[in-house]
Amino acid sequence: MKKITITMIIMLLASLLMLNGCAKQEFAVKVNKQSIPMTTYEEKLNASKTYYEKQGMDFSTDEGKASLESIKSSVLENIIMTELIRQEVEKNKWDTTNPEVTKKIDELKSTLTNQDYASFLKEQAMTEEEVANFYAFSYYVGKDVTVSDQEVQQYFESHYSDFGGQDEQVKASHVLVATEAEANKVIQEYKDGKDFSELAKEYSTDTGSKDSGGDLGYFSHGEMVTEFEEAAFSQKVGTISEAPVKTKYGYHVILVEDHKEAVVPDFEKVKASVQEDALENAKNLKVSSYYSELRQAAEVEYAEELKPADTTAK
Repeated sequence: MKKITITMIIMLLASLLMLNGCAKQEFAVKVNKQSIPMTTYEEKLNASKTYYEKQGMDFSTDEGKASLESIKSSVLENIIMTELIRQEVEKNKWDTTNPEVTKKIDELKSTLTNQDYASFLKEQAMTEEEVANFYAFSYYVGKDVTVSDQEVQQYFESHYSDFGGQDEQVKASHVLVATEAEANKVIQEYKDGKDFSELAKEYSTDTGSKDSGGDLGYFSHGEMVTEFEEAAFSQKVGTISEAPVKTKYGYHVILVEDHKEAVVPDFEKVKASVQEDALENAKNLKVSSYYSELRQAAEVEYAEELKPADTTAK
């Protein structure tokens, strides 16, 4: 048998090091130079696909294929978020075993009526560490947030329906077209006696409402783009737009069918709940803003096959 010398061992180790150095480093994305393996991306993508398939999504159809591209982007962005949060928790030495953090995790567990926590994590392709980091991030970023009496009142006035009241609502239908001239044509045909529902079915480019005659149902403040909302809430019931309403989507002709005034609950009776919800909302806004700044400042490098079309060098 050939004797293995120290020299041969050294040569063998050197060869292995060279091979490892030349091996392709497979990553899905690098976040501030920290590599996230392609296997992590694939695992999370498969979990998302399984979830949507259980909801009835068929990825072999044209609609399914289009949806899959959106899902891929969301999975990749969630991976970036998870890593940025992990880095921030580590940098600040935030305690993931803080009672306020574990309390949130226990609340999450209590909502899982049909499966245990381990099964939930497996289904979501998440780890306990990722969940703990998320809640620690949320807690420490938002823990010093406060709300003034004025902010509590403003929150109450914007969320009557959350406290036993009713927000101001409008029920409307619309016809959406590309040009002002087309919108004026719709207005004229309505004045000449044509049914609004038929006009929507004939002319509207809003695929979500045209088949139902342009019906948008009831909506409250904040649910529509500003220009549309202002026009709808200012119109009298039973009237259409006197002039086309321009938004980023095109030109609208709006028919207001009903207008419900706000029903105001007794503030003193619900004050404690309002304060709690207003504070939670303020904390969520702070966390969202904090994360947005992290994301903006992050150095992100994508694997070539996963690079978004509009991604710049950063």
